[in-house]
Amino acid sequence: MNFLLSMSGLGGLLYGIDLGIIAGALPYLEATSGFTSNQLSVVVAAVLLGSVFSTLFAGLLSDAWGRRPVMVLSGFAFILSVPMMALSSSFFTLVLGRLLQGISAGLIGVVVPLYLAECLGATNRGKGAGVFQWLITLGIFTAALVAWFFSFRVEALEQLQDPQRLFDFKNLAWRSIFWISLLPGLAFTLGSFFTSESPRWLFRRGRRAEAKAVLM
Repeated sequence: MNFLLSMSGLGGLLYGIDLGIIAGALPYLEATSGFTSNQLSVVVAAVLLGSVFSTLFAGLLSDAWGRRPVMVLSGFAFILSVPMMALSSSFFTLVLGRLLQGISAGLIGVVVPLYLAECLGATNRGKGAGVFQWLITLGIFTAALVAWFFSFRVEALEQLQDPQRLFDFKNLAWRSIFWISLLPGLAFTLGSFFTSESPRWLFRRGRRAEAKAVLM
């Protein structure tokens, strides 16, 4: 049960990071990218668009493939999105990375609570849902802390009155903020490989022996 709760927590953490990370990166992105206000709005909204799209199909995919494969897929989508954003040199690449991050968030938001509901006993389902929701909040808070750290460095550089050095650091800052989010993504994806499939999903597919083995 502890492993299941840990996985649900990591899923919630990723979901929260998906939602909150752009707030810290946006001021530095705006200062260094040369994007227009409309383009920046698209960058911000892209993760929500990706999430809306993947949420529509997350249930169908998890029913067809199983809960565990969709969790792995969502983790890989998150991992792939990070270098696309952090290394991007164009508006298109950055938006594509944000869309992929949103797709990951939409899948996680559906399949992880579903997986918990099917794997945890009735007395522990509330605990699982609580952990998931709490870690969403922690993910948003963590993203804010990362941004807060970089803001102190920016303030120090502003005192030096060296525009080029300040520009270079701001360009590094928004990329670094995205890179930092890679760590929980790797942990979630790796952990997903070691989770068992939902016993309810196995039972519905006629794989009763496997379902019983998971429950034992």
